[in-house]
Amino acid sequence: MDKYITLSVFTVFWLLFALVGWFVAMRFKDRGVIRCCVVLTAACCYLVWLITFLMQMNPLVGPRADQKVIYAIMSYWPNSFIHSESDP
Repeated sequence: MDKYITLSVFTVFWLLFALVGWFVAMRFKDRGVIRCCVVLTAACCYLVWLITFLMQMNPLVGPRADQKVIYAIMSYWPNSFIHSESDP
């Protein structure tokens, strides 16, 4: 799934969650407290999801490998850049 579609779907989901909770709270006596809880829940869950999603899109730390492991990957994997050139 494209990253923009995923971002849009989850944004709309948490907005709908907050709106439905806002209108359902009208039925109860303590509607102010319920509205606050529902909207804060939606906002916090959305922020946790958004931060996790953005960290996975552009990670700050990548996998670390030894020099020997990198050379082995370059030598043994057929699609590495070392095999893109023909042998002399």
